[in-house]
Amino acid sequence: MDLYNDLEELRGMTRLLIDDVNLLRPKLGEGNPDPSDEEKANRRFYVRAVFALVEAFVEQHRRLLVHLCESGKITLPENRLNKLREIKKILDENGAVVGEEASYMRAHEKIKEVYNAAAVGFDEPLTVTFGNERWPQFKEAMHIRHDTTHPKNVNDCWIFEQDIQKVIAAHEWFKSLQNDFVRIARLHRENNHGKPSSW
Repeated sequence: MDLYNDLEELRGMTRLLIDDVNLLRPKLGEGNPDPSDEEKANRRFYVRAVFALVEAFVEQHRRLLVHLCESGKITLPENRLNKLREIKKILDENGAVVGEEASYMRAHEKIKEVYNAAAVGFDEPLTVTFGNERWPQFKEAMHIRHDTTHPKNVNDCWIFEQDIQKVIAAHEWFKSLQNDFVRIARLHRENNHGKPSSW
């Protein structure tokens, strides 16, 4: 795997998605009790853009952790590494490994796995954790995104003021989490005399 090209492609994608989020944010009609049709549409676009950005960052960080582990720069338990690789071992009746199959994680599970694995691999605790009320609030915002992206009825398409505030708060929380990932990755690299070009 060419990690540099792989991550450069993801970085390009995240830059585009950051631009989408920033472009849409002032067009949501925040605080407007009667948003225009354009503002209603922008709310749906914004919700999708925020979570597309989240998923792009999580995937970028997942790939980096797998690469660092496979190149011996960090260490993770095999079961955790396999989870990050999104593969599952196939066992025969005697418990011997006879193959592998894809085992993709759900979005909220993937977020927890990637960032908890980062704390283990970089041997540095995250300051942003999944143990307070912000994580359940983030998952609530993910439900809003799910309903908006996969609507079952017209009500799933309406993004009310309280919904948009949940999504904005989820985006802010995730930005803190991904910045925390960058902080502990840099600290690990500095402490191990790594060079940026080495990863």
